[in-house]
Amino acid sequence: MSQDASAQQTPITETVVIDHERDAHSSRPALFTSSPFALIGAELLGTFLLVFVGVGMALYASLQGIGSLEVALGFGVALIAGIAAVGHISGGHFNPAVTFGAALAGRTPWKLVPVYWITQIVGAVAAAAALFATIPKSLTTGDTAAYSSLKNFFSATANGFGDHSPAFASAQKAFFAPYLAQGATQAQINDAINSGQLVLPTFTKFDLTAVAIMEVIATALFVGVILAVTDKRVKAKSAPIVIGLTFFILLMLATPFDGGSLNPARSLAAALFSDGWALSQVWIFWVAPLVGAAIAALFYRGFAGEETVVDYVYYGDVAVEGGLELDEIAVEEDAAAASDVVVEEVVVEEIVVVEEVKAAEPDAESDNGESDKK
Repeated sequence: MSQDASAQQTPITETVVIDHERDAHSSRPALFTSSPFALIGAELLGTFLLVFVGVGMALYASLQGIGSLEVALGFGVALIAGIAAVGHISGGHFNPAVTFGAALAGRTPWKLVPVYWITQIVGAVAAAAALFATIPKSLTTGDTAAYSSLKNFFSATANGFGDHSPAFASAQKAFFAPYLAQGATQAQINDAINSGQLVLPTFTKFDLTAVAIMEVIATALFVGVILAVTDKRVKAKSAPIVIGLTFFILLMLATPFDGGSLNPARSLAAALFSDGWALSQVWIFWVAPLVGAAIAALFYRGFAGEETVVDYVYYGDVAVEGGLELDEIAVEEDAAAASDVVVEEVVVEEIVVVEEVKAAEPDAESDNGESDKK
């Protein structure tokens, strides 16, 4: 009988491995393992790469003979590369709207939002400044120069609405093309317009309302996809590609409206080196993307459920539900009791230690012996 009692008091300990795999773009694990300097460096590098490649392609698109498809693809590929390179460090936001949405969704601590925003703006402005320094002076000098200043040339990269929407600019360019081909300068064409000798038709353009709607919806879809594919319940490793391709497609959709923003830092950086109208319109490319990100985050939290670091602790074939919020872990007692598992201790490391105390079954021989004695 003493042996039976001893067996009942001896816990059987098993080690259960928890799957800690995360997608490379997921922001949550990185925030607990990366130093502040690593976070800043990753966001700075990623944002610089995104703006330098994307805005750079937009800047020289007319000289290379490429269109909006190639420019949008450049943005998408640069985003894929950035996320793949440093997404495991900072989450690979490179975009104030993404950071804002991640914070609202509970993926990023609010105290990091201003740090990320400042870093993203610095990275974007640095990339735009580097591109501005590469503009050949010959583009703005001479009687036949197509641009009045370096800022005028850089304005092709700025986001705008109304008379500055790409649809308006494209229609205007197509109208002026025959006159320029005959040897007329832009200054001569402008003089003819001002004197009434040349009457301009009504060009297609998108107003503030249309641009605001497009930016809100496009950014909401973009941030929604990011939150979905980086959810811990998603085991696929294709998040960088999915995010980059989504960005590419949405930029293609938004480009005729306003040049395609979805990123306040990118819009601000381009506006700083463009003509004055760009800065006067840049506010909408902050407000609309942030509103879109908020919609996506709140919608995702409402319909996809709260996210925790640990979903299930697997004990054999039994999944004991649990959740980890920062330093605390909770295991549902009902689930444990239903599976006859008593959780003595859970260590939040690479493994979780679960102790199971089972009542020792009476030995068959002992039972027979007891019966004989009786």
